[in-house]
Amino acid sequence: MSDKREAHVEALQIALDTEKKGYRFYKIAAMSSKDPKGREVFEHLAKDEIEHMGVFATLYESLTNDEPWMTYEEAAARFGETPREEIIFPEVPEEPQEDFDDLKALEEALEFEKKAVRFYTERAAQAEDGKAEAFYRKLVEIEESHVMIIQAEIDSLSGTGIWLGYQEISLEH
Repeated sequence: MSDKREAHVEALQIALDTEKKGYRFYKIAAMSSKDPKGREVFEHLAKDEIEHMGVFATLYESLTNDEPWMTYEEAAARFGETPREEIIFPEVPEEPQEDFDDLKALEEALEFEKKAVRFYTERAAQAEDGKAEAFYRKLVEIEESHVMIIQAEIDSLSGTGIWLGYQEISLEH
């Protein structure tokens, strides 16, 4: 495996680990939020992390088997053909957090998502393969949409104390 490909494989492992942490964070937040709309937003974000884990695991396997790069959509389609049980999800505590603060959780989530945008932007800039760059650019687009959703929820809770709800913002990738 070339050094460049090895660097991408390493970046995908970091991304997969990060998505697992994000999934766990959003699942805990969904269980702990006392607001139904808050639970809905956190559940949606957790669901996205599952998709990302599948896509990363699929591409990781492909690259380590010396197969060519796939687009995000190609990796998602291939993952869709794989039983989801094959991906080991992180354990989530069974008990919600009693002292949970929706606004604090959103602020933490916003920082996580901004870091993801920076990470994937850097990887896209370093990519020498067109499909690799497109893959990372798609991830930037997805993570930026998460930033927008979370920021809108923070603004809504900070201004009125009412969840905006994600239906007013497109969550489609």
